[in-house]
Amino acid sequence: MSVPGYMSRLMESLRAQGLSTKHLEKYMPPKEIHVIGIDPGVTTGWARITVPRLAVFGDEPSRIIEWKTGSWRGRVSDQVHEAARFARETQSLAYKIGPALVVEDFDFGRPLSDPEVYTPSYFAQQLHYVEEQTALLADAHVFMQKRATAKATMTDERLQAIGVWETRGQQDHERDALRHALTALRRAKKSMRVRLAMWGEYALAA
Repeated sequence: MSVPGYMSRLMESLRAQGLSTKHLEKYMPPKEIHVIGIDPGVTTGWARITVPRLAVFGDEPSRIIEWKTGSWRGRVSDQVHEAARFARETQSLAYKIGPALVVEDFDFGRPLSDPEVYTPSYFAQQLHYVEEQTALLADAHVFMQKRATAKATMTDERLQAIGVWETRGQQDHERDALRHALTALRRAKKSMRVRLAMWGEYALAA
């Protein structure tokens, strides 16, 4: 039996006996988890998706509780700073587990002359540094994902069917960020390896 499963049954038993569970509640995992998809570039699109924890770590049906999108623009270092701030803000919504930051792993294929094309790579490098050498991401984990994987898994039609495609005001970068977040969630539900990469040791206990 998993640790959260044991704790849930223990608390149910205590409540049935009329006993307080106040001190145990702080050890319970959150009911919701968050994934932030990031499509880096000169303008970086982001998408935060909130889902039930048991929809990924258990048998609960998949559903989206809440979602929102936006973008950052400016120097790469400023965008990375905003990403870290947003990760900490998101963790405050479910403080026991940090969000998974799903970042596009850009494949150039060949050397390119336009330096702005390399912005996604610079963003990923700086975000990895922040994760490994600072505490600015709190408990968030950076998970790299191929563009082709997200594009093939979450087509325009699937985004529309899920209900996250907006015809007005939504940028292409934001839609691509949605693709990454939703694709990663789908992969995580099927693979312990992916869950470990996205949520670290928490995946073993959940």
